[in-house]
Amino acid sequence: MTHQTTTTNLQEVEELREGNWIKLGKDRYDKAEKKNKDKGRNSVTPPFVYVQKQLLLPLAERIEDFIRSQYKISGRRHTASEPLRDLNDSKKIALITLKIIIDCIASHKTLAQTALQIGNMIEIEIQNNIFKAKEPHLHTVVLRDLLKRTSNVKHRKRVFAHTLNKYKVEVDKWDIRKQALVGLKLIDLCIKSTGLCQLKAVRERKDKTVNYLILKPEVEQKIKDNSFECSVLTPYYKAMVVPAKPYTTPFNGGFHNEYLAKQPLIKTHDFTYLHTLDNDKLKDFYDAVNHLQSVPFKIDQQMFQIFKQIWDNNLKLGKFPERESLLDEKGKPRGIYRDPKVDEILELRIKYKRDLNRVYNEEIARSSKVLNTLVAIDLAVEYLEFERIYFAIFADKRGRLYCMGTTITYQTDQKIKSLITFANAEPLTERGKYWLYVHASNTWGNDKVSYDERYAFTATRLNEFVGYAEFPLDNTGWNYADKPMEFLNVCMNLKRLKEEGSGFTCNLPVSMDATCSGLQVLSILMRDENTARKVNVLPSDRPQDIYSAVADQVRSEVELKAGQGSQEANRWLQFGITRKIVKRNIMTYVYSLKPYGARQQIFDEYKSIIEFNPEKKVLADDGFSDCRWLAKIVWDKMEQEIELEAQLMKWFQECSKLFAKANLPMKWTTPMGFPVEMDYRYLIPFKVKTAISGSLVYTTYRRELNRKDSRKYSSSVSPNIVHSLDGSIAQAVALYCKNHERPINDLLMVHDSFATNPNRIDDLQEIIRQVVVDLFKNDYLDILYNDWKAQLPSKLKDKITLPPARGNLDINEIKTSSYFFS
Repeated sequence: MTHQTTTTNLQEVEELREGNWIKLGKDRYDKAEKKNKDKGRNSVTPPFVYVQKQLLLPLAERIEDFIRSQYKISGRRHTASEPLRDLNDSKKIALITLKIIIDCIASHKTLAQTALQIGNMIEIEIQNNIFKAKEPHLHTVVLRDLLKRTSNVKHRKRVFAHTLNKYKVEVDKWDIRKQALVGLKLIDLCIKSTGLCQLKAVRERKDKTVNYLILKPEVEQKIKDNSFECSVLTPYYKAMVVPAKPYTTPFNGGFHNEYLAKQPLIKTHDFTYLHTLDNDKLKDFYDAVNHLQSVPFKIDQQMFQIFKQIWDNNLKLGKFPERESLLDEKGKPRGIYRDPKVDEILELRIKYKRDLNRVYNEEIARSSKVLNTLVAIDLAVEYLEFERIYFAIFADKRGRLYCMGTTITYQTDQKIKSLITFANAEPLTERGKYWLYVHASNTWGNDKVSYDERYAFTATRLNEFVGYAEFPLDNTGWNYADKPMEFLNVCMNLKRLKEEGSGFTCNLPVSMDATCSGLQVLSILMRDENTARKVNVLPSDRPQDIYSAVADQVRSEVELKAGQGSQEANRWLQFGITRKIVKRNIMTYVYSLKPYGARQQIFDEYKSIIEFNPEKKVLADDGFSDCRWLAKIVWDKMEQEIELEAQLMKWFQECSKLFAKANLPMKWTTPMGFPVEMDYRYLIPFKVKTAISGSLVYTTYRRELNRKDSRKYSSSVSPNIVHSLDGSIAQAVALYCKNHERPINDLLMVHDSFATNPNRIDDLQEIIRQVVVDLFKNDYLDILYNDWKAQLPSKLKDKITLPPARGNLDINEIKTSSYFFS
């Protein structure tokens, strides 16, 4: 794209690009649909899933009618009546019938072949029930293992048959005639009850006519229409080359393409909610979104060249994903030892399967990261053609703001974020230099000390950092940074600053991050001085670190247990209990974390550490049992540390249960005037559990009941409230930046992390602190209490209790808290 491109031309280019996004999305959908069709799996595509949902109950009812009619009369019954009665699950039978008919039509199977497939599946279901009744524990283990190990239906069927023979489970074997008769009867019932398909006789040669099933014309047309709708509803979103259209309602901003512009700003299926929004009251919300959408960015060409060289040469730098698959050519995990006694000893079998499962999950994550990296490279090449790119913004129903785009956005991982800079550069001031040095220290990982110490850290190592930028692929010390690619980008800017001096212009986003934003929000609501001080809500000479505080307490407890002879404790002390081990637990506790999830988080963190530092692999076996042991200690210490916030979360949950009992949605309005509505209904009409070809498959067809889900209300209310409030903070910060006496026009947000040009960090910090004071100067818990009490019916109003007693925090002290966002 030439530098002389006019705004008018860019507008035309953008409209063409957005039209192409729809085509790319359609091509992506069509490719996936064709892949399923070629594999004879049309039944899993969205249009056919919808058809199955509509037809499953009518067919199930017709099957029940058939069974009843057969046993009302004396005399000879149809061959299918006994097995269908014995299976005793009409929905399961209906699902099998519909799926096989749909897949066989797609594969051009004859009527006879289709009938035999259905009959065979029904036979397997009956055998599965016998197996389950005779060997319930073994049945669960074998089928669960089959589901994880392979998706090949024929292989599953062979393993299932082998298992029956191995454990001498006696089952009736059907002949081909019985399979065909059962299958044909179910096809007949399907044709008569659903209108899905019809018979068509095809004359293949003079003396041979073959019957096929085909979709009825009206069904085929409906499938085509639904398939087209599905394909164009999934555009391949990219960054824009002109600013997004401003919003004044949820329906009139964002993209320029007529079709894409119809998509609402707030992503929800509840269009009643969207149409009841008061646009006048949401003016500030729209202004905040519009300001963020107007910020121009570009791809850093120098960083992209390094990015591409690392990838093309498969260098072990920058936390790029491993290129080589973790599976061998047969699809089996590499390097997993299978003990010869694995079939005899339960503990060995559990460990072996956990190891396999771990590698399979890691391979899924690895391949996803590889794909993202490849897509990022392609998109970056495209974006480099333009001097400016823009990101459209959308919100969820809680008011949280997100970038609309595929792979390359500033709300992604550090290596891709390192490619994105502001399009506008400013001559670096002395304060800008100060914050650039601090940012270097932060991205290196030295962010738990004072700002002056961070500045000094960079100043004393300046030549070293500049050296990284001069020869990044040879001088690779930058790779030891916490955020290596972002840190390398800072080094590039330090190099230019050293070379250009006062003439240096900087466009690097420098970020300020919250300290455990969920706890910050809850401590402010509770006016809890104790927790507020630990998460830097209150001023201090040095940044406080609740993660280190909890880690120290956990370490003390582990040392005590080590002195009592605990082997687990000794291994953990050898590994080292750091803030990283407990950080995710503390961060997500306010989002309704449960002990099981806490255990898994610690295990995941352990795995990520040993991935880059194999010498630290000191825990027993794969580390899972030791992580489970430590998680109990972390949980206890964490709950002791944030007692008042735990009480507040419990109050939220108690209130939510009253709304579920009243069968009402739970509503509140954020301090920015954004209306939030939490409405979870039970979705349990029927759950079809089938053992298809010896594997355990759950197919759940959901239909909303007009009854609120009390458990979902309880588990979701705290996260939803916290996210709606941190969304409010982000909205208000964007609005204040826009309306500042010197507007901050270069701004990006990742929920609880805000970034701008280093020259404007002082202003941004002051705005963030002022925003929080302004939003929460009134007692928001009292506002929630009165609002919720007014919503509840009379019989439940006296059931809602007052919020927990608050502490003595003076919210105005936040204004002087330098490390509130740091």
